[in-house]
Amino acid sequence: MAEILFLTRGHGFGHAARDLRVIQALRRRPGTTVRIMANGSAVDYYAMRGVPCTPIELPDEDFGEAAAKAVWRALATVPRPDLVVSDEVLWALPFARKIWQRPCVMLLCALWAEYGRPQADQFFDAADEVMVLDFPQNRREAYGTIAPLSFPGPVVQPFTAERGTARAGLGLAEREEVAVLSLGGMNTRPESRRMAAAAIGAWRGHAPLGARLLVLADRPARSDPAFDGADGAGGAATGGGEVVWAGVTSEPETYYRAADVVLNDAMGSTICDLAWNLVPTVALLDEESAGGFPTTFRGRIRHLTAAGLIETAPVREGPPAVWEAIVRARAGAAGPDRAAVLDDFGWSTGETVARRLFDLLDAGA
Repeated sequence: MAEILFLTRGHGFGHAARDLRVIQALRRRPGTTVRIMANGSAVDYYAMRGVPCTPIELPDEDFGEAAAKAVWRALATVPRPDLVVSDEVLWALPFARKIWQRPCVMLLCALWAEYGRPQADQFFDAADEVMVLDFPQNRREAYGTIAPLSFPGPVVQPFTAERGTARAGLGLAEREEVAVLSLGGMNTRPESRRMAAAAIGAWRGHAPLGARLLVLADRPARSDPAFDGADGAGGAATGGGEVVWAGVTSEPETYYRAADVVLNDAMGSTICDLAWNLVPTVALLDEESAGGFPTTFRGRIRHLTAAGLIETAPVREGPPAVWEAIVRARAGAAGPDRAAVLDDFGWSTGETVARRLFDLLDAGA
């Protein structure tokens, strides 16, 4: 019997999406119990999928003293597990090691060194392992922690629906031209608005009449110059293609598989899923916000673009640049060699991460 506590950071949907894949794999092992604690948008993600979790009231970006106390208060209410797995809920690490005296594995998008603060990586010294879920080729030669480090790759999974089935389920005709704009779980950010404005402007200005752009987000309640031109019911645009506000969905993969092209935040983890599933993809790069992300995120986009797995559109260059990237992405999807380059990258799955966690647990980490 194994009791595992899994903590998920609520910063968009990406953390919860990859964590749920690992959790499902962990639960497939007989005798394993996984308790989930999460904050912010991660709670919403789990709720949309009917997955029970214990909410933690925690500011989305707060790594300070108030966040530490909130995490510790929450952890003090649950039984001591055999293993703690924390996806960027940083303050679970000292509690697990000092109070529970239990092994703790940290799942990260990047270490502090990628933000130019390698000295801050010492925080992770107490971890039994730090798994950076990014491509191995993004790894530096040295980091500021003595904890064991691994770079197993982004946690991906296949989109199971075939194009025809996905389109039929969404009421789309086979020959209908359809694009999807996915804004994720943080679609009210200024950078999300800029991405949406550029993508919607490109579709209105260049897509043929009758072509539809499905926006996976709720339409703003108030009139917004960035989004004007699609009617309140999600209908016709003022010219060119049609914009449809499809809302937040628990099954975005169905939309991705049905689409001729998908537009997504370049800094988000969904880009990796789309690339691995060979979906024609445009990564929307917002230069105004990119400086706040780790350097490896830009490296990841460069690797995927150079391999022909995605196209990139700088948002600051406006709708024409987005449309040109859409055209390139659709043309590149017809190429015969895209699948051949997938093995050049490091990828992981829920099963591979779960196996590593069980290895640590079984070894008495």
